[in-house]
Amino acid sequence: MEGGKKLTDRFLVALFRRGKEEFLPVSYLKSEGDKVLAGGETDRLPALLKEMVEKGVCAEQQGKYKLLRDPFA
Repeated sequence: MEGGKKLTDRFLVALFRRGKEEFLPVSYLKSEGDKVLAGGETDRLPALLKEMVEKGVCAEQQGKYKLLRDPFA
């Protein structure tokens, strides 16, 4: 999307809240992000997810991610 948004941890938290399952696959997060983010922004998704796991915001299980706490609430 031309001139779209940047990928941020706040954006990812919003995606987790909209998800229909407890653990969400990266493919879901990427496809939803591609709908509204600027081109190439979802390429940073793995690094941002890893950072959020290290901070204790998310958990990873078999390539799927779960929001543990909302740091913006």
